[in-house]
Amino acid sequence: MKYILKLISINAIFSIFYTIYVGFKRFAFLNCSFTIGMLYLLFGILCFIWEKGFFNITLFSFNKIFQQTQKRNCILVEESDLNIEEFIYKKNSFFYTYHLLSSGFVISLITTIISFSI
Repeated sequence: MKYILKLISINAIFSIFYTIYVGFKRFAFLNCSFTIGMLYLLFGILCFIWEKGFFNITLFSFNKIFQQTQKRNCILVEESDLNIEEFIYKKNSFFYTYHLLSSGFVISLITTIISFSI
């Protein structure tokens, strides 16, 4: 909860500075908050997809292509047997994934509700 509140406060600070910079337009604060909230949500979704291993097979393919290209160009490459099972079941974890998801969702939901209620 502490990290979610930090992300929300960072959002509020950036939104306040943007509102001051623009000159206190009507929806400047809400627009900036919504945009930053959507960025949080976007990066949270990207980290979540990465954690679940969606890109593992793509990375495996690129590593195989890179090794074949290096062998074809007669460049000394360290021989490593790439095993597909190691790449598929490899788990990544990012610390801020769920914090970004939840804070982005909360910020976007609150700014949407406020903008429709005004």
